[in-house]
Amino acid sequence: MRLLQRQNDSEFTFTKDIIDNIPNYAILSHTWSTDTEEVTYRDLTDGTGTGKDKTGYSKIRLCGEQARHDGLNYFWVDTCCIDKSNNTELAVAINSMFRWYRYAAKCYPSDIPKGCT
Repeated sequence: MRLLQRQNDSEFTFTKDIIDNIPNYAILSHTWSTDTEEVTYRDLTDGTGTGKDKTGYSKIRLCGEQARHDGLNYFWVDTCCIDKSNNTELAVAINSMFRWYRYAAKCYPSDIPKGCT
């Protein structure tokens, strides 16, 4: 499992794959927009910052802010925490997703109120 970790400057980075001792985390339950609007793993790791220009970036940012508000440093968003170009990773993620939702400390809907920060 790869999580996003909130930084002090309200930015976030990826953790390495976590297998044991998974920290408390929030999870974003949302409806996907078109592929061109959602931020992918590659968008956040390619070094160009292209993901910040996509509509879906605001959901990720708001999830991180709500997690901070709830005292959590880690959060998970399926659109960008799974490298969908890696078939093995995608298969493991699909088979593990129920468990990831079940053990999340918080689960946020996609319409997180903007005044929660």
